[in-house]
Amino acid sequence: MVGNVPEQVSALVAEATAGRSFRRWYTLIKVAVIAVPVVGATPTALNIYYAWKHGIPYSQVSHRLEQYELWVKNGSCAIDYSEINAGKDAKVKIGACPSTGDISIQVSLAAGTSFFEWIDFAQLQHINVADSILLTPALAAETSATLAGTRIAEAASRVVCQGWESKTQLVRIVNEGGRCFKETIAAYSGRADKRVEVPCSTTCPQHK
Repeated sequence: MVGNVPEQVSALVAEATAGRSFRRWYTLIKVAVIAVPVVGATPTALNIYYAWKHGIPYSQVSHRLEQYELWVKNGSCAIDYSEINAGKDAKVKIGACPSTGDISIQVSLAAGTSFFEWIDFAQLQHINVADSILLTPALAAETSATLAGTRIAEAASRVVCQGWESKTQLVRIVNEGGRCFKETIAAYSGRADKRVEVPCSTTCPQHK
């Protein structure tokens, strides 16, 4: 078998996800025939499974699994988000978890799509900054606020609570200027699947 194996696998996984039950399994068998003998059975099979199960592009599975672990790690953080003027019909909010220093970025597009990305503070510590002086989580949060302050006046939103509705979906209540919204987030893809306005007294599910 020649050609770009990851691209072939991604195409077949997309085909499997769109098809009916029989066709899905038939297509996944074709995925295994192409990928497993070529690039190693165990890790490839797992990546195929995660791509199919959670609708993740095959080439992004490793990154999305890391993002999922960061959602788990920061599941109890009350984050203050500050909005940055990004232009191009998009809103970008950034905040840091006070206890871990991990940075959360939310991008909302004019079309209504919203998605999240985490930056692991531990990864930032490996970057050589100021002659390899390592930042502390508190300093990271302070630096983030200082930089954000050059383009915004005050925090745009605050996470009131968050918890796991299922093993793959996180629910959180966000206060934006006195109005509260319930967001349902697919932790593997980082996509906000649902957002509705709710009373600010609304509670979150128990933490995972």
